[in-house]
Amino acid sequence: MARWLSSLGGLLVLLGLAAAWIGWDALLWIPEAAVAAVRRNPETYGVVAAGLGLMVLARMIGRRGG
Repeated sequence: MARWLSSLGGLLVLLGLAAAWIGWDALLWIPEAAVAAVRRNPETYGVVAAGLGLMVLARMIGRRGG
């Protein structure tokens, strides 16, 4: 289960980052630009956040032996 969640999380992170790189100006190095990008397309960063959340959940489940 943990391995599956980690794989799904990684896939979502890559999907979100690819969408950001293709569709947006790559100004994420500046914090103000990052906030503006999230406000323009919150669903893309929602996918990244969901992926990171699944990766953290997988790590927690893996440590418990699940």
